[in-house]
Amino acid sequence: VPQEGDHGPRERMPPEAVEVPRHRGGEPERGDLDHQDLRPPLEIAAEGIPAGLGQPIYGKLDSDLAAAMMTINAVKGVEIGSGFDLAAMDGREAGDEMRSGENGPEFLGNNNGGVLGGISTGQPLVVRIAIKPTSSILTPRRSVDLDGDDVDVVTKGRHDPCVGIRGVPVAEAMMAVTLADAVMRHKAQCGLF
Repeated sequence: VPQEGDHGPRERMPPEAVEVPRHRGGEPERGDLDHQDLRPPLEIAAEGIPAGLGQPIYGKLDSDLAAAMMTINAVKGVEIGSGFDLAAMDGREAGDEMRSGENGPEFLGNNNGGVLGGISTGQPLVVRIAIKPTSSILTPRRSVDLDGDDVDVVTKGRHDPCVGIRGVPVAEAMMAVTLADAVMRHKAQCGLF
C-alpha cells in the first residue's frame, strides 16, 4: 500500500529480483458505508525480466504494456515507472543513472519503470493503472429513459463496490501475457538470451 511521501518506484521497489508478476493495491479513497464505490490504484510489477525485450520504435515494451492495461474494463489511466511525476522532475532526477556493480552495470534508480527507449533494462517493470469508480451503485443516479424522460436509476441486486479487487488478477495476467509475447518475439528475432 502506498505510504505518505511515496512518490515513485525508485522509493518503493527493492533491487532484488522476485517472481513475476505481483501487485500493490492502494488504500481506498472512500468506503462503501453509504453504498459508494472504492477506488484503489493498482501497481503491477514484474521482476527478473531480462534486458533487451521490446523494440525502439514499433513494438515498444512500454507501449505494449500500456495498451494491454487499457484493454481491461474500467481502466482509464496507465503510468509506467514514475509516470506523470516525471513531468515535475528535471533531467538529473528523471534519468536512471548507472554505476559498475559486481555483476556488471547497475541502475541507481528506476524512474522509467524498467523500460528505456522501448526496451527492457533488466530492472523491475512497474505499471500503475487507474480504475474508474463503479457507476452502478445503490445511490439514485440521474438518467433519461427511451422516451427522453428524466428518471432516477437505482442499481439493485449484485453490486461490486470495487472493481479493483477483480482487476488485480486481470492486470497481472495482462502483464504476464504481454511479457510472454515480448519473449517470443525476441526469441524469433534474435534467439533466446
